[in-house]
Amino acid sequence: MSPRGSSSPWGLAERVRTSRATAGVPGDTLLHPLVFCAVLVLVLNDHVFKARWPSWWTGKLSDVAGLAMFPLLLQGLWEQARGRSARDDFRPSLAVLTTCVALTACVFTAIKVWEPAAETWRWGLGSLQWPVRAAWAALSRRAVPSLAPVAHTMDVTDLLALPALGVSYWLGRKRCERHEPARQPA
Repeated sequence: MSPRGSSSPWGLAERVRTSRATAGVPGDTLLHPLVFCAVLVLVLNDHVFKARWPSWWTGKLSDVAGLAMFPLLLQGLWEQARGRSARDDFRPSLAVLTTCVALTACVFTAIKVWEPAAETWRWGLGSLQWPVRAAWAALSRRAVPSLAPVAHTMDVTDLLALPALGVSYWLGRKRCERHEPARQPA
């Protein structure tokens, strides 16, 4: 019998190596170049382009970039929270991806067309940003700023960016298909 036969320890190691090659890593879609580009565009647009060239296009560019990556961020956070105990057996879920895309679409739509949702968004995001702003002020020996809402513009034309969710869904679906367990021949 060969040392790599299925009854030997080497055969077991080969099967484990093969199964790990098909298993995913929680949140690994965030490492895709398209996601990286979306984050880069979002940061550059919000901190450089909008200040230098404010226009209708720079407003929509942030929406497109954010929608292209945000569902994958949500999915990655979910996977990290749920996948810690069973990393070797992890497989990405199409149901989780679909939920993240749908949730992003609903929240994005709500904050663009409904005032209470927009106010909740402004204060919620302001609350999330406050610890960083406070730490930076303390390190700079300036007064710690008070909690404040972020700037947000309600604009129904921003809904034109919703098809960018297709990028997240496409990347996530490809990932789910790539990590499907191999079907055993009958």
